[in-house]
Amino acid sequence: MSSAIPAVTGRNLKAIATVGLLTAALAGCGGADGIAGKVISGGQEPIEISPETFAPPVPCPPLQLKSNTFLIKKHVRGKDNDPQGLLYQATIVDWANTCTQEPDGSRRVKIGLSGDVTTGPAWKGGEVVLPIRVAIVPGGSDAKPLSSELLKVPVTLGAGAPSETWTLIENKFVVPAGASVKIVFGFDEGRRR
Repeated sequence: MSSAIPAVTGRNLKAIATVGLLTAALAGCGGADGIAGKVISGGQEPIEISPETFAPPVPCPPLQLKSNTFLIKKHVRGKDNDPQGLLYQATIVDWANTCTQEPDGSRRVKIGLSGDVTTGPAWKGGEVVLPIRVAIVPGGSDAKPLSSELLKVPVTLGAGAPSETWTLIENKFVVPAGASVKIVFGFDEGRRR
């Protein structure tokens, strides 16, 4: 008696098993939830990247330290020329800026300034308030500032303490769209008495 169903031999069994395994593997590739998807992706979800990451940087106006405003020296009253009367001296040593575009086309400027305050022999300890002037000035050298602001940076120093680093980060400055300006900064002691 002959059968209409062919006999399954060892060779046919291997072929059926191979086709089954390949089908299962390909089915797993269809989604990230499958084993193959997790192996390929390292088990992590895709990372979403903001288009702003690849946007060109917004141009910033140049920063300029105003001449002779990088140093403040404070002495005990009446001992301006006596080294033993020095309370402290402060310096501006580093600066940087970054800009972001505002919806109206203007640029918001974030300014970072830093420096050191070093105590002198007459310092008894306490807080120093450093006055820093930041002005947005049109391109011309003698032009009147578009805006000017006096910022105060408090620094606490103990008696006999070594120098202390201070930093100021401020992002309140806005430059009008299309304006050619520079940002001038430095210590501003006001009128000396």
